[in-house]
Amino acid sequence: MYHSRDYIRYWDIDFQDLPPAVAGAFGVFALLLMALLFWGLLKTRHTGPRRDPEARERARARAESRRRQAELRKRRLALQRKKAGRR
Repeated sequence: MYHSRDYIRYWDIDFQDLPPAVAGAFGVFALLLMALLFWGLLKTRHTGPRRDPEARERARARAESRRRQAELRKRRLALQRKKAGRR
C-alpha cells in the first residue's frame, strides 16, 4: 500500500541545467517578488494616521499642541536667560 507521503518529493531545481531564458525568467520573477514585498512593507506605514477622519484630526491636534509647547518652551528659556543676565 502506497501512502501519499511516498509521492511527495522536494523540488530540487538545478539552475545550471536550465536554459538561460528560463533561468533568467526565474531570476526576474524572484526580484519582482522581493521588490513587491519590500514595497508593501514600506508603503503600509503602521504608525501613520489611517484614513479615519478622527485619527487624522487627533494627529493634527497633537502637532498643533507640540508646536504651541515648543513656542512656550522657547519663550520661557528666553525669559530665564534675560533674568539670569540681569543679576
